[in-house]
Amino acid sequence: MIRSHFEDLRRLKEFQERRDLPIRTIAEETGLSQGAILRVKNATMERISLSTLETLCRYFGVQSLCDLIEYVPDEKPEAGQKPKSGDRERGRASRKPYPS
Repeated sequence: MIRSHFEDLRRLKEFQERRDLPIRTIAEETGLSQGAILRVKNATMERISLSTLETLCRYFGVQSLCDLIEYVPDEKPEAGQKPKSGDRERGRASRKPYPS
């Protein structure tokens, strides 16, 4: 799964600059759409352009993309345990890991 640190970065910037930073303000200051920003914030993006990520990294003053978003492996159930509820509905229980 992809985890977003957008909200942490937004709050930090608010604190450092002593001002409110709603999504609308970030969109105006970066030139990005509110929808693109919300997709990064909520980690609901299926595809995102590198220029969007670059713009947000520059805006928040981070050097590494992992400061904005990061990959976190899904937890696998231990041997003998049932998959978490909802995994079957989403098709995760039957997926095989990628070969090494």
